[in-house]
Amino acid sequence: MRINRPIFLSCATVASMLSAGCASNAELAKVQAEARDAQRLSEQAMAKAREADARSLSTEEALNRGFRHTMRK
Repeated sequence: MRINRPIFLSCATVASMLSAGCASNAELAKVQAEARDAQRLSEQAMAKAREADARSLSTEEALNRGFRHTMRK
């Protein structure tokens, strides 16, 4: 018998939540703060990646212009 993956994951999540017990408000706040920090770091990483991509494209364009100029001579 094959179990659908989303159903299996949902059941596994519920089972782990029930077996782990309840978290206190302090623990929940700590996890939420860590999640916000992780989100902020990922947004910063994406911004840096976009900046690096833009720089590499401009560098590639400049090199291509130089190569085309050299080939015309």
